[in-house]
Amino acid sequence: MRRTVVKVCGITRIEDARGALAAGADWLGFVLAGESPRRVAAEVAAEIVGAVAPAVTVGVLVGPRPDQALALARRAGVTRLQLHRVEPASWPDDFPLPVAFALPVGPDGRIAGTLPAARHLVMLDTAHPALAGGTGLSFPWEAAAGLCAERAVMIAGGLDPANVAAAIERARPFGVDASSQLEAAPGIKDPDKVRRFIAAVRECDERLGDVA
Repeated sequence: MRRTVVKVCGITRIEDARGALAAGADWLGFVLAGESPRRVAAEVAAEIVGAVAPAVTVGVLVGPRPDQALALARRAGVTRLQLHRVEPASWPDDFPLPVAFALPVGPDGRIAGTLPAARHLVMLDTAHPALAGGTGLSFPWEAAAGLCAERAVMIAGGLDPANVAAAIERARPFGVDASSQLEAAPGIKDPDKVRRFIAAVRECDERLGDVA
């Protein structure tokens, strides 16, 4: 049976972290660097991470240097990093944490930027002239299908309880990531939306597993 990894991102509160995990989320994301209403201080993230250990936790950063990224990750206690606007070739091979590199996808389905080495996770998110993520906008998911067939890819951008199954069916990704579409207000998760999102993913996994 396939199991799509579900990442609920933009966590700012302990109750939202616990609620997402109780609903079946696999990973929790924390915006540690970058312009976002969901950004939290590393110390705040550390408090939440400590409350939900040993959950898989992801620090999201925009344009950091490796030393900055590692320092923030250690302060926050996260177990993985997700990097936006970073050239993969510039990242050190001996970096001690797993890293996902985010690449923007245009409305025509074209992926911009350079793919990282195969050992790294790829995050595909909708291109935006100003925002690195959290746009609430989707891209043509079928454009990711070829890459998803070759390596681990997580897709993001406008995913919600109503459309995530279609995204999985068209792209068959390693994982899906949602943030702004699961909120009651910026940085505040809506428990019902989170539950329905994860339920939709699991129902789709079961359906695709039956077909296979």
